[in-house]
Amino acid sequence: MDKLTNIGMKIAQLRRSRGMTQEELGKRLSVSAQAVSKWENGDSLPDLSLIVQLAETFDCSADYLLGREGGLASLLPQIREAFVHMTVEEKVVFLGDIITAAEAPIPTPPAGSSGHPSLVHIHLGPTGIGLWAKDRLVCIATPTFLQEAVETLEEAAEFPFTLVPQEIRPVLLALLRDIDDLKPDYAVDEKTLQSRLPDTMNLDQVLADCIELGFVDRVRGGYRLNYKADLAVRLLAVVHQTINKQGTMNVMMGRPE
Repeated sequence: MDKLTNIGMKIAQLRRSRGMTQEELGKRLSVSAQAVSKWENGDSLPDLSLIVQLAETFDCSADYLLGREGGLASLLPQIREAFVHMTVEEKVVFLGDIITAAEAPIPTPPAGSSGHPSLVHIHLGPTGIGLWAKDRLVCIATPTFLQEAVETLEEAAEFPFTLVPQEIRPVLLALLRDIDDLKPDYAVDEKTLQSRLPDTMNLDQVLADCIELGFVDRVRGGYRLNYKADLAVRLLAVVHQTINKQGTMNVMMGRPE
């Protein structure tokens, strides 16, 4: 595929994604619909000044239109420069868009449903944890940070983990899976679980409490944290680490002007 055809295909794709006709795009650029048609068919190229206008119209880079394949790293200087002039809300929206693009597509709500304006998307796997809540929160943690956070909790469970009953905390940590081995059939047998806990603990009673609270499931092969509890422990670990470890948290309170 030659460059003329490649540029024309991109212009056509971007135009259609905006729901614009060739005539509407032409009016924005002060050219005829026939000129737009020639670009899209690969018969001619837009002038340099029009490339810049096209990039602004479609909110993309001129490099993208021209087919330059420099990799995402080549966009970092432009992103850093743009961040200086962005509000906190704009930065969060941008990062949310990046996470959305990186993760699997979220299923479209069934026909007739209103959906949910604060849809939460969570990814938990060997690459770490990615969490975004539309219009609310973006959270990213690497496996290294997660592991360090969990290890810190095991040494001294400070706020917010102290919100969880003291006798239950050791069980939650003992059942927490390795981030590199998130198998759905994961389970810890009772003997192994007992070996990870203090001898003085009444394991039967504590497990019954954990199951009643909805933290632990009894499954074939033993016990395991259910998905919600597994994620909750990791999020508590992230909060704990960002609050208690110097240099890991940047907080803004109130509505930025």
